[in-house]
Amino acid sequence: MSETPEDWGPIRRRSTTDLLILMIAGTICFGVLAAGATIATIEIKNPGADTSTAYKSVQDVINTLIGLLAGFLAGRTESARQTAVRERRIEREEARHEEEE
Repeated sequence: MSETPEDWGPIRRRSTTDLLILMIAGTICFGVLAAGATIATIEIKNPGADTSTAYKSVQDVINTLIGLLAGFLAGRTESARQTAVRERRIEREEARHEEEE
Protein backbone atom coordinates (compact mmCIF):
# COMPACT_ATOMS: atom_id res chain seq x y z
CA MET A 1 0.00 0.00 0.00
CA SER A 2 1.53 3.32 -1.05
CA GLU A 3 1.16 6.47 0.97
CA THR A 4 -0.51 9.50 -0.49
CA PRO A 5 0.01 13.14 0.55
CA GLU A 6 -3.30 12.97 2.40
CA ASP A 7 -1.71 10.40 4.76
CA TRP A 8 1.08 12.80 5.75
CA GLY A 9 -1.03 14.89 8.11
CA PRO A 10 0.29 18.33 9.02
CA ILE A 11 3.38 17.99 6.81
CA ARG A 12 1.35 18.26 3.61
CA ARG A 13 0.08 21.68 4.65
CA ARG A 14 3.57 23.13 5.05
CA SER A 15 5.40 24.96 2.32
CA THR A 16 8.70 23.70 0.97
CA THR A 17 10.49 26.58 2.68
CA ASP A 18 8.97 25.64 6.04
CA LEU A 19 10.06 22.04 5.62
CA LEU A 20 13.57 23.07 4.63
CA ILE A 21 13.90 25.39 7.63
CA LEU A 22 12.59 22.67 9.96
CA MET A 23 15.04 20.13 8.53
CA ILE A 24 17.98 22.50 8.92
CA ALA A 25 16.94 23.44 12.45
CA GLY A 26 16.50 19.75 13.32
CA THR A 27 19.95 18.93 12.00
CA ILE A 28 21.52 21.78 13.98
CA CYS A 29 19.61 20.77 17.12
CA PHE A 30 20.87 17.21 16.75
CA GLY A 31 24.42 18.55 16.44
CA VAL A 32 23.98 20.72 19.53
CA LEU A 33 22.64 17.77 21.53
CA ALA A 34 25.54 15.61 20.35
CA ALA A 35 28.03 18.32 21.30
CA GLY A 36 26.38 18.73 24.71
CA ALA A 37 26.53 14.98 25.29
CA THR A 38 30.19 14.96 24.26
CA ILE A 39 31.00 17.81 26.66
CA ALA A 40 29.14 16.03 29.47
CA THR A 41 31.03 12.80 28.75
CA ILE A 42 34.37 14.63 28.81
CA GLU A 43 33.42 16.30 32.11
CA ILE A 44 32.50 12.95 33.65
CA LYS A 45 35.56 11.04 32.40
CA ASN A 46 38.04 13.85 32.98
CA PRO A 47 36.73 16.40 35.50
CA GLY A 48 39.87 18.53 35.21
CA ALA A 49 39.49 19.11 31.46
CA ASP A 50 38.85 22.66 30.30
CA THR A 51 35.58 22.55 28.37
CA SER A 52 34.76 26.24 28.69
CA THR A 53 35.48 26.99 25.01
CA ALA A 54 33.30 24.10 23.85
CA TYR A 55 30.57 25.11 26.29
CA LYS A 56 30.66 28.70 25.03
CA SER A 57 30.44 27.52 21.41
CA VAL A 58 27.37 25.39 22.16
CA GLN A 59 25.83 28.28 24.09
CA ASP A 60 26.37 30.63 21.12
CA VAL A 61 24.71 28.17 18.75
CA ILE A 62 21.73 27.78 21.10
CA ASN A 63 21.35 31.57 21.36
CA THR A 64 21.50 31.85 17.57
CA LEU A 65 18.85 29.14 17.19
CA ILE A 66 16.56 30.95 19.62
CA GLY A 67 16.97 34.15 17.60
CA LEU A 68 16.31 32.34 14.33
CA LEU A 69 13.22 30.68 15.78
CA ALA A 70 11.91 34.03 17.00
CA GLY A 71 12.47 35.54 13.55
CA PHE A 72 10.83 32.59 11.83
CA LEU A 73 7.78 32.80 14.08
CA ALA A 74 7.51 36.55 13.60
CA GLY A 75 7.62 36.07 9.84
CA ARG A 76 4.99 33.35 9.97
CA THR A 77 2.77 35.53 12.14
CA GLU A 78 3.05 38.45 9.71
CA SER A 79 2.37 36.13 6.77
CA ALA A 80 -0.73 34.74 8.50
CA ARG A 81 -1.93 38.28 9.25
CA GLN A 82 -1.50 39.34 5.63
CA THR A 83 -3.32 36.23 4.43
CA ALA A 84 -6.24 36.95 6.79
CA VAL A 85 -6.44 40.55 5.56
CA ARG A 86 -6.45 39.36 1.95
CA GLU A 87 -9.17 36.79 2.66
CA ARG A 88 -11.37 39.40 4.39
CA ARG A 89 -10.94 41.77 1.44
CA ILE A 90 -11.93 39.03 -1.01
CA GLU A 91 -14.97 38.12 1.11
CA ARG A 92 -16.09 41.78 1.18
CA GLU A 93 -15.68 42.09 -2.59
CA GLU A 94 -17.65 38.87 -3.17
CA ALA A 95 -20.42 40.05 -0.86
CA ARG A 96 -20.55 43.41 -2.65
CA HIS A 97 -20.77 41.66 -6.04
CA GLU A 98 -23.60 39.44 -4.76
CA GLU A 99 -25.50 42.51 -3.53
CA GLU A 100 -25.12 44.19 -6.92
CA GLU A 101 -26.61 41.19 -8.72
